[in-house]
Amino acid sequence: MTHPLFVLRAALGLSQPEYAGLVARTHAALGLGQMAARREKVSRWESGRTVPEHTAQLAMARIHGIPAREIYLLGWPHWLHLATGDAALLHQPHTDEGALLALAGSVHHPVTPGPSALLLTGSALRAQLRAAVARSTESAAHSDRPGSGPADEQLEWIETRVTALEQHHGGTLVPPESLYAAAHAEHRLVVHLLATAQHDHRTRRRLYRFAARTAQLCTWLCNALNEAARAERHALVSIRAAGAAGDAPLLVVGFRQLAYCHTIAGDPADALLAIAAARAVGPGLRPAAASQLHSQEALALARLGRADDVARALYLAGRALTATGGRPAPGESSGARNLERILTAAHGTASLFLGRPHEAAHHFDAVAAAGSAPPSGGPSTFTGRWLLDGMKAHLAAGDVDGAARTVRRAVDIAGTLPPSLAREYHRHLVPHGEEPPIRRALDYLKHG
Repeated sequence: MTHPLFVLRAALGLSQPEYAGLVARTHAALGLGQMAARREKVSRWESGRTVPEHTAQLAMARIHGIPAREIYLLGWPHWLHLATGDAALLHQPHTDEGALLALAGSVHHPVTPGPSALLLTGSALRAQLRAAVARSTESAAHSDRPGSGPADEQLEWIETRVTALEQHHGGTLVPPESLYAAAHAEHRLVVHLLATAQHDHRTRRRLYRFAARTAQLCTWLCNALNEAARAERHALVSIRAAGAAGDAPLLVVGFRQLAYCHTIAGDPADALLAIAAARAVGPGLRPAAASQLHSQEALALARLGRADDVARALYLAGRALTATGGRPAPGESSGARNLERILTAAHGTASLFLGRPHEAAHHFDAVAAAGSAPPSGGPSTFTGRWLLDGMKAHLAAGDVDGAARTVRRAVDIAGTLPPSLAREYHRHLVPHGEEPPIRRALDYLKHG
């Protein structure tokens, strides 16, 4: 995951030596004394190997226009995100007003790939989760206030469109980039309605639910596109909106989606914090939601190498799945068939994390087979992301033919893999490029 300092330095168009010189000059200009302008320092900061001295951080804060107090409040490297447009998610309180400001910032999330570093980790993430859980325990009751808002008919059309987008969870023939653009456009409309009129309590809560659902659609699709950092921002926004709506089931989905981002692209210990938050607000989960939460917990535990706990979590996920009767979790219109694929993929990814590539490959071959004979709605949007792990499992097992076969299956099902996902396939294939099956797979990845 790219460090936020790299993002800020690149935005200035400076090399590491040039940035080191700028920090040293600013350090001196602030009266903080002389410091060596060495490229190696910047390299170590951006790699996460070292933390800059406090005075160096003061110089960087001046360079990027961030008040010095934020260094104390947020700590390194979280305060750097204030220079990347994420201030609302970091600073706004977990109130209705804070949720609206965070939502207003979310409409500017780009439709094309955006940030490349996770926003909240460690103690900063823990503080946000604690505030979100506390918010969920507050009474959602407020006295109605008069106001003019969207007509019931407009709300019903929003409900219809959002539900139609959620139906793509179970299977779709629409490219994820197109679905993301549609979900983000719906999200912008909902935020606009929240921000531009006074609403009675019922209407306001309903709009916040729409905002949470559209943000969760965006999270799901960004993860399918292999863009975890962008997905994390949307997940944090959905948590704000679900809290303002007083909707615990939607809040559980937001926490679970956030956990996935940290499992895949961050620290699995942070993912477990999000899972604990989900359980704190939703102790009586419906079977479908419980199954997916157990599956997500298994992935985080597998990243930590806790094999026995992984087995238990997957067992509980399977047991909950048998009780679903095909009913989806709130906010996720995916039936029994898709829930089974999710659990099969979780078995595969957990096995891969635990260093069991042959076992992982077996599970992902089952996912690929399901994708090659899709239900009437089409394959899951997540198929390309799941089969990326399947390809990695075959490569780790030394089965280049299986890896090449998985690549072809992924391309055949998706039509064209999204650019960010295709780059990740390419990155893992290139080291094995001397093998004829892999050379053919690379060509197929490029040309289809």
